[in-house]
Amino acid sequence: MHRQEMPGTQLTPIARALGAGLFGLLFSAAAGAADTPPPPQPDSALPTIHVVGEQETATGAVAGYAAKRSATGTKTDTPIIETPQSITVIGAEQIDMLKARTIAEALGYSVGGTLRPERTGDEITLRGFQLLSTFRDGTNYQVNRFDGQQEVYGLERIEVLKGASSILYGMSSPGGVLNTVSKRPTAETLRELNVEVGSFDRKQVSGDFAGALTEDGVWTYRLTGLQRDSGAFIDYMRDDRTYLAPALKWQPNAATSVTLLSEYQRDRSNYGADDLPAAGTLRPNIHGTIPRDRFTGEPDYDHFRIKRYSVGYIVDHAFSANLKLRHSLRKYHMDQDWASIGTAADYEADQRSIKRFAEDRDEHTNRLNSDTSLQYDWRAAGVEHKTLVGLDYTETKRTSERFDRAVGTIDLYAPVYGGALGPAVYSYGFRSRDKQMGLYFQDQMKFADKWVLLLGGRQDWVRQTECDFKNPSLCSADHEKSDAFTGRAGLVYLADNGLAPFVSFSQSFAPTSGTDRNGNRFDPTEGEQFEAGVRYQPAGGALMLSAATYQLTQGNVLTQDPLDRRYARQQGEVRSRGFELEARGRIGRNAQVLAAYTYTDARVTKASPLFPDQVGDRTNGVPYNQASLWGDYSFGDFGVPGLKIGAGARYMGETTSTYTDVVAPAYTVIDAMASYSTGPWRLALNVSNLTDKTFYTSCPFSCFYGESRNVKASLSYRW
Repeated sequence: MHRQEMPGTQLTPIARALGAGLFGLLFSAAAGAADTPPPPQPDSALPTIHVVGEQETATGAVAGYAAKRSATGTKTDTPIIETPQSITVIGAEQIDMLKARTIAEALGYSVGGTLRPERTGDEITLRGFQLLSTFRDGTNYQVNRFDGQQEVYGLERIEVLKGASSILYGMSSPGGVLNTVSKRPTAETLRELNVEVGSFDRKQVSGDFAGALTEDGVWTYRLTGLQRDSGAFIDYMRDDRTYLAPALKWQPNAATSVTLLSEYQRDRSNYGADDLPAAGTLRPNIHGTIPRDRFTGEPDYDHFRIKRYSVGYIVDHAFSANLKLRHSLRKYHMDQDWASIGTAADYEADQRSIKRFAEDRDEHTNRLNSDTSLQYDWRAAGVEHKTLVGLDYTETKRTSERFDRAVGTIDLYAPVYGGALGPAVYSYGFRSRDKQMGLYFQDQMKFADKWVLLLGGRQDWVRQTECDFKNPSLCSADHEKSDAFTGRAGLVYLADNGLAPFVSFSQSFAPTSGTDRNGNRFDPTEGEQFEAGVRYQPAGGALMLSAATYQLTQGNVLTQDPLDRRYARQQGEVRSRGFELEARGRIGRNAQVLAAYTYTDARVTKASPLFPDQVGDRTNGVPYNQASLWGDYSFGDFGVPGLKIGAGARYMGETTSTYTDVVAPAYTVIDAMASYSTGPWRLALNVSNLTDKTFYTSCPFSCFYGESRNVKASLSYRW
């Protein structure tokens, strides 16, 4: 920046808010120390200089596609480039640009989310391992994968920390942690209304409002809501939702804030996507190919209905410039009414009819989370320390009652619906109560502004109880106690040119219920990851390039006991190796890009002596290769500043099944979008699976079609 100065004149910087989280300095001229001020000189008057700086925080909005900061990897507000573990951050702008309906769709151009059109939960696989649970604002959120999906319109960020990560989060999958960040109150006025229509009779309205409630900005609010009425690409499927998320923030001074977050969601849908036999989908059938929109259930019976809410708060308080307290608490509740019809894996003798089975479920879950931590920033012997000590607690209660019903077969080529179902017969039920408490410690050390060393450890104590619903004295786990210590160490080098190579070691654990044939309780499964990578963030931070390679191993996996097949032993092991490449951000003034490539080799490395041929088997549904590329361009340089066009492709390599010899072939899906903005209005058209390609997301037991072409048109008004 060049600045013109006059003799005897001082420049006085004046801070001004410029909106959208930006601030600037306005330099004005003031008289110098001379007794006689110089005469006016209009021709040489100082121009107003605007110095704009972007104020991104770890929980705030992401400008563009490349986030600079995150708290998911460290539970502190840390530059991503200083985090010694792979992490991907997807902001609300990217979610809106792609018009993603689910977390899996939002991950499609990043780390490779599954495309299976699942509606009962967020089914995500990372580095060869399915996630056990999801996290919201740094603590456990949904209880299990059938608790429904998080509404992405209510999220500021979706963040994926890859690999073993129990040090900050307790029991978790070896593949990583999915942490979402709620939209929060802001003093900046925000008003948005959206109307959306699309394929499968989709109709949706949504709104997001925020601003100051008082002139001094002490009280701020946010209110986000959505109402959707929609079908799906499979006949008789529903995708209806009501969502409301009020939030309130009280910040009496710069050192203290209390944020209240709440959320209500009601879904009306059906279980997943219908599973179909391999013959008639991937393999030939004498009757031809089963239509992609075939529904195998009963329209008047099948349903998946949930009502859930969460309410909680986050307290931030700075005792001094160096010592900070953060405390959060959340209560989560979910009621589920679920009735579904499944099918057998193969046909009757006529090669067109298939047996079905029906199940009713009535489930209720409650979860209480609390996380309290102290962060102390200090310096000694030339080393900057950011030390974190914390204690978190999670208590989960769940009840489930399940009932079987008799149901007739269905002709997959000429279905007739409306057949009678048998009475509900109680088959199974349980009550469970889990408690987890974790004490964690972490120190981020920076040497000479070049090296960042991270060391941390955590001790967890877990207690599990699960008993029969009708006979509480019959328990598969009766106050079972587990404990585990997990650690992490990582090192990053910060080069002057924006390169940041890193190495790390991290661990994870997950409790395992039950006992072996000698009555000994099972130990938790254990995950260990070794990772090395490099990031590159050019000056300005609008682009982030990253590459990483890793080896991830899960031990203490249950296998069948060779001495008594009624029992299990912890002698199994699964190993995943791979490397990942990712690019995200802005190129030049008008272009943005998302690119990712993942190679994953996940397979069994130790098995039961009863089944030695299982050693070497690939993990079900995990491809060797997965890639995606998205780009969008704004036509401001061509005199049409409001026009933006984008397109992308997602590639999924072939996947195998642990249970059958069916291989789901590789496929590529193309997406596109176009939008035009003028004043407060924005009109957008998004198309997924542009070519209406027929593909199969997976064939674990039976086969699942991927979603057909989906067109969405939206009109937004922001003021």
